Formats: sequence, C-alpha cells, structure tokens
Amino acid sequence: MESAKFKKYSILGQVFTWTILFLIHLLENLDYLDDLDAFDYAFCSVAGLAAAAYLHYFKLLPLFNAGKRWIYYLLTFLLITLNSVVAYGWSVYFVFDETYETPFLGSFIYDFFLTTIILGAFSLYYFVEAWYKNVKTESFLRSEKLQAELNFLKSQINPHFLFNTLNNIYAYAQTGNEKTAPMLERLSSILRFMVYDCSVDRVELQKEVDAVEDLLEINKMKNSEQRNITLKVDGVKALHLIAPLIIVNFVENACKHSDAVSNPKGFIHVHILVNEKNQCVLDISNSVKKKTNTPTAYHGVGLENIRKRLELQYGENYQMEESIDADRYHLQLKIPLERKQ
Repeated sequence: MESAKFKKYSILGQVFTWTILFLIHLLENLDYLDDLDAFDYAFCSVAGLAAAAYLHYFKLLPLFNAGKRWIYYLLTFLLITLNSVVAYGWSVYFVFDETYETPFLGSFIYDFFLTTIILGAFSLYYFVEAWYKNVKTESFLRSEKLQAELNFLKSQINPHFLFNTLNNIYAYAQTGNEKTAPMLERLSSILRFMVYDCSVDRVELQKEVDAVEDLLEINKMKNSEQRNITLKVDGVKALHLIAPLIIVNFVENACKHSDAVSNPKGFIHVHILVNEKNQCVLDISNSVKKKTNTPTAYHGVGLENIRKRLELQYGENYQMEESIDADRYHLQLKIPLERKQ
C-alpha cells in the first residue's frame, strides 16, 4: 500500500471511529435528554476522548518508544483517570438532576474502560504505522544503496576522473615515470574500497578517510608543484562507523570542480574531525574553475543522490552548509557517528 493511501485510510478510519462513538453517546441519551443537551453531552464526551487519544498518541507513545517505559505507564494511567473524572463531570452536568443519585463508581469504571480501549486502539495504530514506515524506509534504503553504489562506479567517481587518471598512468608508464606505480596503487585502493568495503550499511570512518587520502594524492601527483592540496584528520578512530561513499563523493566533487591541478594558486583543503558530540565534521574548501563558479555547478545528479542518501540514512540528524563565490567553494557537513559494539 502506498503512503498516500495508507494516510487516507487512516484518516477515514479515525473519522469513522469518532462518528460512531458520537452517535452511540447521542442515541443513549435521547430518551431522557432533549435533543440539544444530548448533542452537547455526546460532543463533549467524544471531544474528551479524542483529546486524550491524541495526547497519548503524539506525546506519550514517543516516551514508550524512547525507552522511558515507567514514565509512560504513569502518565498514561493519570491521563485515563483524569479523562474518566472529566467524563463523569459531563454526565453529572448534562444527565443527572438533583433528585438522582450520581453513580460515580459505575460511571468512572465505564469511562476508564472505554478510554483504555480507545488508547489501546490508537497504540495499535501507532505501532503498525511505525512498522510500516520502517519496512518502507528499509526497503527503499536497500534499493537506493545498491543504486548508489552502481552510480558511484559509473559516474560519482566520474568517468572523467577515471579516464584522466588512467591516461596519466599510461603516460607515466610510457616514459618510465616513477609516479606510475604509486598512482596505480592509489587508484586500485579507491576501487577496492568502493567494490568490497562498501557492501555494508556502515563502514569504518578510517577506511573512508583512507579513500579520501588516496583521491587527493592522485590529484597531487598530476602536478608535482602543487602544494595546496591538503588533508587534515583529527580524532578519527577505528571504532567510528559512518555511511559509506558520502565523504568520498563530496571530496571527489571538490576535485572535479577545483582548478588545483592546472592553477598553481588553486587549492583543495579537506579537514575531517570527530568532535566531542561524536559527530564527523567534514570541512572542504576549494578554488573553482571559471566555468563552475556558479551555484548550479555544484548541484548535479551525483550530489543530489548524496543528499537523498543523507536524508534517508540520517534524517534530521545531519547538518550541511554550502557557500560559493567567484573563486571559492566551501562545504561543512556534520554527521552523527555510530560505534562498533
């Protein structure tokens, strides 16, 4: 079932539930209340039930999900008790007169039982909805991850980079240049990381950093006089885990758009830091080629795929800021890290 249909049917189900409850309360009291009082009593009773149900759904069930079980049970009990007392108050106000002895215990037990059933039904819906979302997200993530890996091989480490590097290696091999073996080793290391290490949901951050280092070293080898391609790493440990191919993709994009290889004054500066909040902070600054010094140049299909993966895998837990001017592009990305068990 598609998400839109699921939401549509859930709304219809809620409307149907409240309508049935309203009619039951209304019909129960038409025999000994005038029509207006019966309507008011039914409306107030159902409104109280609805308020309790949605408060429980939006505020208390997330506490249960977060592991705060005892707080959840206590607050839920208090909510049901309060709603039952309020419902009794409405019955006294609308139904009973001064000559009729108000059956508090019976009325309280009835409303306590009814509120519990309603909250239980909404709890069931809450967990079914959560399960549905998790299944859908996991399925989408699996397909997106596979597609992202294929796209990465075909375009994100783009053909221009691969062919250009292979051409460099070929030229060096023809002339017996000493850079041939190191450049080939670096390229092989990157491809090995992409093909073998990235088949899981999380990889060691250190392996991602190693791939970034290989990528930058290859660009350094293309211009032996370039000293402005730098990588700084702080706080990275083997226990840190991160979604694969995200940092590498952003660094590769910087290499693609930078003029560091052809321009002595060009630069690529990459800083990877693990801060005290257990976040990986990626900071990239690079000079830009004249033809790519516009914001749209940094929003191609490859980067949109990375942003989509960030949203799917980290939700609202990541932060990203970008800026670009005439000769400089800057990116800062903060990603929460997981730890090896």
